[in-house]
Amino acid sequence: MRDNPERDDLRLPLTEPVADSGAAGMVNEADIRRLVDSFYGRVRKDVVLGPIFTRHVADWSAHMPKMYDFWSTVVLRTGRYSGRPIDVHRKLPEISLANFERWIGLWESTVDDVIGAPNREMFTMPARRMAASMAASLAAS
Repeated sequence: MRDNPERDDLRLPLTEPVADSGAAGMVNEADIRRLVDSFYGRVRKDVVLGPIFTRHVADWSAHMPKMYDFWSTVVLRTGRYSGRPIDVHRKLPEISLANFERWIGLWESTVDDVIGAPNREMFTMPARRMAASMAASLAAS
């Protein structure tokens, strides 16, 4: 039963694999890995986001596989990611709405460069929903 149907656009069932989401064949795991690597390379160099990530990601070799699994689950519905991103982000008091806007801008430009127009929305639409949901949740807490 839905508790808040007007908020359904902000929900993403990240842990439920779907047999055929329509994404298979358009992008693959190698595309996701290339995108995530490129994005976090840019994040680490970003004057605003870089310092935040540097303070909170102690081990990039452990962080990156989580991000590959996260985006594989979001786009390909593999069900490999089972974390709770909102809980992690709630622990970061310095995150602001401006940070989410900057994150989205950097994500979308990286998607454009790495993935391209035909498959752009597979990555940008869920990212926008997640950023809006997280920003709203963090503002409410």
